[in-house]
Amino acid sequence: MRKQPLLAVLLLLFISSGRLLAVNPTTIQKYITDLRHADHEIWYLTTRQLPQYENLEQSVGDIGYYKMEGKAWNKKDAAEFNSAEDLDTMIVVHGSPATVSLVSEVCLDVYWHIQKVIPESKTRMRFVIWSWPADRQVTGLVKEFRDQARRAQPQGYYLGHVIDQCRAKNDTVLVGYSMGARVASCALHLLAGGKSEFAPTLKPISNKKVSYLVVAGAINRDWLEPGQHFGEALKSTNRFLNVYNSTDPLLKRYPKLYPKGKSRPEATGYKGLYSHANLDDFGIQIDEINVSAAAGKSHDIRYITRDIETLKKIWSRLLMPVFDDN
Repeated sequence: MRKQPLLAVLLLLFISSGRLLAVNPTTIQKYITDLRHADHEIWYLTTRQLPQYENLEQSVGDIGYYKMEGKAWNKKDAAEFNSAEDLDTMIVVHGSPATVSLVSEVCLDVYWHIQKVIPESKTRMRFVIWSWPADRQVTGLVKEFRDQARRAQPQGYYLGHVIDQCRAKNDTVLVGYSMGARVASCALHLLAGGKSEFAPTLKPISNKKVSYLVVAGAINRDWLEPGQHFGEALKSTNRFLNVYNSTDPLLKRYPKLYPKGKSRPEATGYKGLYSHANLDDFGIQIDEINVSAAAGKSHDIRYITRDIETLKKIWSRLLMPVFDDN
C-alpha cells in the first residue's frame, strides 16, 4: 500500500516531463530546410502538450510557437507571431496518425512543392505548420480512427484563436489535410459563430475571410452545408477548394467510423462534396479537383503537391488571389 503514493508521484513526473518535452519539441530540430527567399518565414505551432478535451479556454496561452531561423527552431512568444502585418500566410493542418517527425518532414516537403507555382517575385510569405496531438493513443485500426476523429475537433478551438489573430492583419490560406480538415473546419465553424459539442464558443476579433483548401478531407461529404456539423464554416471564407481522390485507400474505409446498421457516410476527400447547390447560399467560389490520376492509391499529401499539373490547378483556383502580388 505504501508504494501507491510513490507510484502516483512517479506517474505525475512522467506526465509532466512528457508535457515539457512537447512544449520544447527537440525532435523538430532534426528537420531544417533552406528558405526560398530571406524574407520567407516558416513557423511550427504546436498544441501537442495541451489538454485535449477540457480546460481549452485556459490553455490557449500555452500554444507553442517556434520559428525556423538558420539551422535551428527557436522558441518565440505568441506576440511575435501575431505582430506580423501584410505577410501572406499559409497554415497547414496535418492529418493523423502523425508523429512530430512525420509532420515536420512532410510539411517542409510541401513548402518546397508549392514554390513551383508561387512566383519568384513573392519574396515575403509565411508558412505555418500546425502540429496537434495526432499520435496513436489507442490500439486497433477502427478504434484509432474513431479516437482521432473525436480528438481532432476540440483542436479547432485552439486553431480558431490563431487564425483569428493572423487574418486580422494578413491574407490567410488555411489547408486542412485528412483528419486535419476536421480541425480546420471546426475552427472556421467556431469563428463564424457556430456551436460544437466538442469545443467552447469563440469570440473573434476579426471578420476577415480566409481562403480554404481541403485535401483528402476526413469529414462527411455534407458537413459544410448549412445546418450540418460544420455548417457555419464557409461563412469564414472567401473561396473554397476541395481536393479529393476517388482511389484513396484510407478514406475508402471512412464509413467504418460509423456503427453498422446505420447510414454510413463517405468522406469529402474520397467522393467529393455531396452537393454544390446546397452551398450556393454562401455566395463564394467553390470548386473541386479529383486528383486520382496524380495521387493514385495513396493518402500521402505529397503525391498531390509534387504533381505540377495539380499544383497549377490549385494555384489558379485558390492560391493566386493571395500569393500573386502582380
